[in-house]
Amino acid sequence: MTTFVTAFLDLGEDRSKDKSLDVCFSHFSNLCSIEIPLVVFISPVYMDRCKQASHITYIPIELSELETYKEVVKANPKLPESRTPHHDTRNFMILMNAKIEFIQKAIVANPFQSSHFAWIDFSICHVFRKPAETLDYLRMLSNTALAKRCLTFPGCWCLNTGSAYLQEAINWRFCGGFFLGDMKSLLDMYTLYRNVFPAYLKLYGTLVWEVNVWHRMELDGWKCTWYKADHNDSIVKIPSSFFYTVASLTTIPSRITTSCRTTIDSLLNQVDHIYLSIAKFYTRFQVEGTIPSYLQEEPYKSKVTVILCEDKGPATKYLGALDALSAISPRAWVFVCDDDQVYKSNLLETMKRGIDRLCILQNRYASIQKDTTGGMIHGYVGNLGHASLYKELPQFPLPPCSFHVDDQWMSIYCFMKHIHIRPSGVDSYSDIFGKLEHGHECIGSDSLFSLGSRTAKANQLAEYFKVRFASEGRIELCGSSS
Repeated sequence: MTTFVTAFLDLGEDRSKDKSLDVCFSHFSNLCSIEIPLVVFISPVYMDRCKQASHITYIPIELSELETYKEVVKANPKLPESRTPHHDTRNFMILMNAKIEFIQKAIVANPFQSSHFAWIDFSICHVFRKPAETLDYLRMLSNTALAKRCLTFPGCWCLNTGSAYLQEAINWRFCGGFFLGDMKSLLDMYTLYRNVFPAYLKLYGTLVWEVNVWHRMELDGWKCTWYKADHNDSIVKIPSSFFYTVASLTTIPSRITTSCRTTIDSLLNQVDHIYLSIAKFYTRFQVEGTIPSYLQEEPYKSKVTVILCEDKGPATKYLGALDALSAISPRAWVFVCDDDQVYKSNLLETMKRGIDRLCILQNRYASIQKDTTGGMIHGYVGNLGHASLYKELPQFPLPPCSFHVDDQWMSIYCFMKHIHIRPSGVDSYSDIFGKLEHGHECIGSDSLFSLGSRTAKANQLAEYFKVRFASEGRIELCGSSS
């Protein structure tokens, strides 16, 4: 979980030419509405304006209590010549430079027991061009597991741009209004800041914007992951490579040492972990499941978790790993796939770029809409969904006919639970698979397709749930108008 940190302090100055208090708190109210974990540092004089909610922790504080303030008072620096006088005041510049100090204080308090923290400006919503979509993104981001180590900052300018004028004018190498990282990386930055900030004040004799200090730090060797952005919705869109991603699949006896291993090989470098579900006893084949020896060796041993579970047919690729995900990675993004395909080496990188809200991203979305045997979920080409969307799946009915049509069963689950299925942006077989047969997917041994009963089983499934599979992948309740 990511906790967002912000601040709104009384600067003791005439700010009448800036945004009014009402405007600032209106923007903040929009941020509060999405119920993300928030730590808000605020002057006591403004507490009566604050909406109390379980997802918000308010910490009263005054500007003069900050270490940043005390360092500036001690150094007594001048202000830059090229600034907006009514906006870029001494106390405003102190507040801006205290962002990492607020982060450090939030980490110490950690009211939501988060592993990651993000600074977000109090009135950031005023820069959003598509506020509803971007607020959805922030809601998703707060609930998404992130890489154990990350420190990422948005910025407008390339490294070194304007670096000769860091004491004279604002520098937009960094945007300033948002950044995110894990606890250790942020605390390391705080420790560095406590050293370099007073040193810069003494060296240059000027109190500059925090973004200028960050650029100076970068030039002096401090490192973060920079991403191109601007003062709009892009400011909060962190690199998708930081989203923690796992793969979930199942297998059958005839594939476990052959095509399944090849599938795993194609995913090892694309995901953070792989969950392989093996049935204790395979009803269809009347044999016990066994764990092959290769999974006890590296690189598989440390990156593949085997789940021995009840045989639930192909739906096991969704159901088998849920207990482990719930315990270990409840906020991961889950790539669900088949065990008889070689997936393209950059497939997950491409799919993750489409993550912008809690949903399931389906490959070949447009093609499925045109020609589907029912519903929009098709596991063989792969789909990517947030783990929280599957939390009710173990209690969802699994009739015997679903053992033959798990895609349709999963599509009905999404329909019943109002889960959005959206296009991943990956449509071509050649962009999904690293190996093709006659321009299409590979057909593994003992394929359900070879049984030739898909249509009949899909009809039985629809009857069981009292729905009908309509055109373009839609599902409707029986009796409803199309």
